[in-house]
Amino acid sequence: MSAFFSTLLNFLLSTLLPMLGLVLTSALLIYAVYERWIDVPQKWLLNPRALQVLIAATLVCDVGLGMRFYLSHSAQQAWQDSAAVRASRERFVLPQDFQYGEILIPAGSLINRRDPFDKGEPQRPVALHGLEAVRFAQPVEIAGVWASALQILPMRVELAQDQRLGPMYRYDSASQSWVPNTVISGMACKKGQMAVFQVPHVPYDVQAEVGKPAPDGPDARFLPSQWLFRSCENGPAIALEPAHRPTAVPPLK
Repeated sequence: MSAFFSTLLNFLLSTLLPMLGLVLTSALLIYAVYERWIDVPQKWLLNPRALQVLIAATLVCDVGLGMRFYLSHSAQQAWQDSAAVRASRERFVLPQDFQYGEILIPAGSLINRRDPFDKGEPQRPVALHGLEAVRFAQPVEIAGVWASALQILPMRVELAQDQRLGPMYRYDSASQSWVPNTVISGMACKKGQMAVFQVPHVPYDVQAEVGKPAPDGPDARFLPSQWLFRSCENGPAIALEPAHRPTAVPPLK
């Protein structure tokens, strides 16, 4: 029922009131021309009281329409003004080391992320939930791999050096699960190649997190110790958007 009244009120304010104001304003203008310049026998005129009521109703509608346009423009302007602030927290260089789940991302690393909960508040601290990709300032060990960059979706780890990786896993259709590869135990991979992992789902209470950002910092669901190495592949380097400038990045949590 409350949803119905909310929809009805929105219809009245956004559609009916502006239309009524437009109709009344047009009618009063036509009446003013008729009263002043049209001379006909037995000319019909509104009584002063009725005219005052119509003028008052028109003013209310027009003021409401003007306020609606003003508030809409103000909201749009505020959103545009906050765009640079949001961008500074989506593409930035880490000012200090940051613990994200199981890994410590070193200061100076380039971060790309998306945060649908960020409305551009100037003093909002930066978090890493919504992480899309990171290029590390120095090689970081992830799931037994020395990496120079990481991409979340699809999960790719760019190798920082030549290294032998294992154990390897393969998908077993009989058990419908990932099992150790007994034929190939490991693989010699080259610097710049992409290590491909099977990332198990980390269970969590979905209902408890509806409308909230995902856990961040040490509590983030970023658990490379659970990843299963599949193979190394040749491919283009992980591409990141450059850090946004000149807005300064607020302190991390």
